[in-house]
Amino acid sequence: MIPQMKKQHVLLTGANGFAASHILSNLLERGYAVTATVRSQEKAAAIIRSHPSWEGRVKFVIVPDFTKSQPFDEVFKSAEVPFAFVIHTASPVTLQAEDMQKLVIETAVLSVTKILGSAHRHGGMDLKRFVLLGSAVIVLNSFEDPARPGPPYTEEEWNPVRIWHRQFPAALECGDGVLGYMVSKVQAERAAWEFMKMNSPAFELTLMNPHIITGPMIHPISGMSSINATNYFVIAKFIDSVHKDELKDMRFPFYHFVDVRDVARSHVDALTNPAAAGRRVYLISELTTPQLVLNIIRKHFPSLRERVPEGNPAQTLPDGVHPTGWDTRISQDILAKGAVDGQWGYISLEKSVLDTVQFMIDNNLI
Repeated sequence: MIPQMKKQHVLLTGANGFAASHILSNLLERGYAVTATVRSQEKAAAIIRSHPSWEGRVKFVIVPDFTKSQPFDEVFKSAEVPFAFVIHTASPVTLQAEDMQKLVIETAVLSVTKILGSAHRHGGMDLKRFVLLGSAVIVLNSFEDPARPGPPYTEEEWNPVRIWHRQFPAALECGDGVLGYMVSKVQAERAAWEFMKMNSPAFELTLMNPHIITGPMIHPISGMSSINATNYFVIAKFIDSVHKDELKDMRFPFYHFVDVRDVARSHVDALTNPAAAGRRVYLISELTTPQLVLNIIRKHFPSLRERVPEGNPAQTLPDGVHPTGWDTRISQDILAKGAVDGQWGYISLEKSVLDTVQFMIDNNLI
C-alpha cells in the first residue's frame, strides 16, 4: 500500500474536461493542494458553479492557448509552493476538424512537449512525477481485420497508424477524424518518451492509456451539447437517435471501455506509485458493443424502452466483428501496487452505463 502524501502540490491541466473533473475531485478528496489550468476565467467559474464546495480549494490559472511559446513557464515560476506532481490531460479530443494535421495532431504533440519543457526548466528537484493521460489507441492495430482477432495486445506494442498516415496523407486531408485522433495520440506519446530520453529530467514519467471512457459526468453541463464525445457516441446516441433498421450496420471504432471513475483514481494513485515510474499503464475494463449498451439501458430503464431500439439481445457482437483482446497483466499489477488497499478492480460496463443514463435523466439531458 502506498502511503498518502497530504497537501503536496499538484498541477492539473484541462481541469474542466470529462476525465479531468473526476481527477480533480479525487485529488481534493485525498487532500492534495491543486492548481488547475483552464482556457478562460469563464471555464473556471463554471467549475465552481457546478461544485460550490470547491471554491477556495482550487487555484485556477488561465492558459488560453498551450501551443504558444512556453505557455506553462509562468505557471511553474509563479507557484508559491513548488509542484510535486503534474497530471496533464489537456489535449484536443475531436473527430471533426478542418485541418486534422494542424488542429489535432500538431496541437496534441505541442500540448505535451510544451509542458514537459516547462516542467524540466522550472520544476526543479521538487517535481517527482509527471502523469500523462493518453489513450489505448496508441497500442492497437488500426488496420487489423475486425473479423479475425489477433494475439492479445500488450504494453509493448505501438499502433502502426503513425507510419501509415505518412504514406497515405489523403486520409487526413479527407477529414478522417478517427485516424487523426489515433495519430495524434501516438505522436504525442512518442514525443513524451523522446523528451525524457533526450533531456533526462529529474521527474519520472507515467503514461496512463484508457480505452473508450464512459461514466457519469461531473464537468460543467449545460445541455446535450456538453455531453462528452464518448458518452454521447457510446450511450446517449442510442436514445432517440438510432432506429431499429440502423442497428445492423452500427459499429464502434473500438470495442473495450473503462469507467471514468477508474481513470481518475488510477491517475491519482500513479502520483506516488513507485511501480508506475517510467511505465505505460493500460486501463481496460471489458468489452462494450452497441447491443450490450442497448441491453443494459432497456433492462434498467423500462420507461426508456420505447425510445431505445431492442436490436437482437442475444447477439452482442455486430456481424463480422471479433475484436482482439488485451493482455493487461502487467498494467493490472502496477495498478494494484498503487491502490490504497493493494488491490485493483474495474467498474463494470453495466454499472457504468446505468450510472451514466441515470445522471442524464436526473439532469434532464435525455
